[in-house]
Amino acid sequence: MCRFIETILVKNNKLENIDYHNFRLNKSRYDFFNLSDILKIENEISVPDELNKNKIYRCRIIYSDVIESYEFIPYIKKEIKTLQLVICNTIEYNYKYKNRSCIELLKKDIDADDILILKNGLITDTSIANIVFRKNDDWFTPRIPLLKGTQRAKLIDDGKIKPIDIAVKDIHAFDAFTTINALRPFCEMESLSCDFINM
Repeated sequence: MCRFIETILVKNNKLENIDYHNFRLNKSRYDFFNLSDILKIENEISVPDELNKNKIYRCRIIYSDVIESYEFIPYIKKEIKTLQLVICNTIEYNYKYKNRSCIELLKKDIDADDILILKNGLITDTSIANIVFRKNDDWFTPRIPLLKGTQRAKLIDDGKIKPIDIAVKDIHAFDAFTTINALRPFCEMESLSCDFINM
């Protein structure tokens, strides 16, 4: 049976961006198990009162047709300053599978903090995050990512980033890049020069 993961930012003892996590969880349940009932994560799990409200946690949920387990882990942000471009035209990660071996294999023997995956000639994602690029004062993200992240979805809905096709030749037309996921909110101040992407 396929198993999936949702990783949710917990801040001030609150599950952040929960509507987008609920949407993805229920879409996976419908697509794989033909279940049309709607689960609401906030009704299925509870944030422990003893969590330190001054700290950030990640809630890691494992589910199939039902939520099987969840845990709260203090969040330590992984620094990503350099990316190594890797090509893989066969990779499929449209759902947030628990099994990430297809991605982990691409990270072997790299000389960078993370990878940037090129598929069918277009930039997709890093191994743990969606990527956004800045041009002047506008921000763009790959139109076809490996995984449609919850933070990415919210930023698109809010009009803060725009999805477009991005080829390798386009990278240096941008001023900077940054990475986003559920635990890495969009922060323009954390952007890096595209020179830190190793071709």
